[in-house]
Amino acid sequence: MSLAIVTTSHKPDFPSFARLHASVLEHTDPSTQHIVAVPGLDVPLFESIGSDRLTVVSERSTLPSRFVPATRLARIPRIPRGFRIAAINTTRPWPPIRGWILQQMVKLSVVSELEVDVALIIDSDVLLVRSVDESAFQSDGVVRLYRLPDGITPDMTRHLAQRAKARRLLGVAAAESRSPDYIAGIVSWDPALVRDMLERIEATTGRRWQDCVGQSLDFSEFITYGTYVMMLAEPGRRAFVGDRSLSHSHWGPTPLTRDAAQRFVEALAPDDLAIHVQSNTGTDESVLRFIADAVAAQSRST
Repeated sequence: MSLAIVTTSHKPDFPSFARLHASVLEHTDPSTQHIVAVPGLDVPLFESIGSDRLTVVSERSTLPSRFVPATRLARIPRIPRGFRIAAINTTRPWPPIRGWILQQMVKLSVVSELEVDVALIIDSDVLLVRSVDESAFQSDGVVRLYRLPDGITPDMTRHLAQRAKARRLLGVAAAESRSPDYIAGIVSWDPALVRDMLERIEATTGRRWQDCVGQSLDFSEFITYGTYVMMLAEPGRRAFVGDRSLSHSHWGPTPLTRDAAQRFVEALAPDDLAIHVQSNTGTDESVLRFIADAVAAQSRST
């Protein structure tokens, strides 16, 4: 099996990314390449890590020339001050492309160009804590799909909107009978299926996939991929489905204190391969370093 890890990041997340890459070096096979896509101005910073297993690419290089980064534009009319945008599609400038949508486009573009069996999508705020074995993500040539049955509940309005958007982009008349969630700290994709999915979006909409995704207000690359695999891919390509995320995660707006971080580390399940403290929790950098050190110490003692 050939495997690559794909991350999107930027300067504010550099300390977390550096820890993630160190964990990639420790817990993956030497043949595993780690690819990070960052804004052009941040490329030198990430290259300063100096790892021969790290490939740093500029976000700009992954997108069509019609997408112009916001850093190259003066103030845009009709955009309220404080409204953060990442780029403009010059062929269809409204609505502008928001940062989190651009990051999803970059992930899709990078993975679609990979010639590997498995792409692991791992964000900067994730830390690998155990060896990544190929059997966890591929079986008999089929790439594992994380799918949590009934993971999307009626109160999760953003997820429901993302599911509806996936259905429209893929031309699926109805959603799955249940409401599964496909979002996790570690997600494995089959690059060939990503390419098939993007072709499906273009066939359904009659437009380039970047234009369709870029103008989205609600979109999830994980939900769209999961919906495609479960509803449109050949049945054999969904023969390996798991409801364990393999990542011990802390979500939500509450930052971890030192004591809470200790309890978080102690709650790590035996089959978890990673820990994930979502960046928007506002957890202090010193606590994140403590978690990394505590996990390393726990690993050495077992």
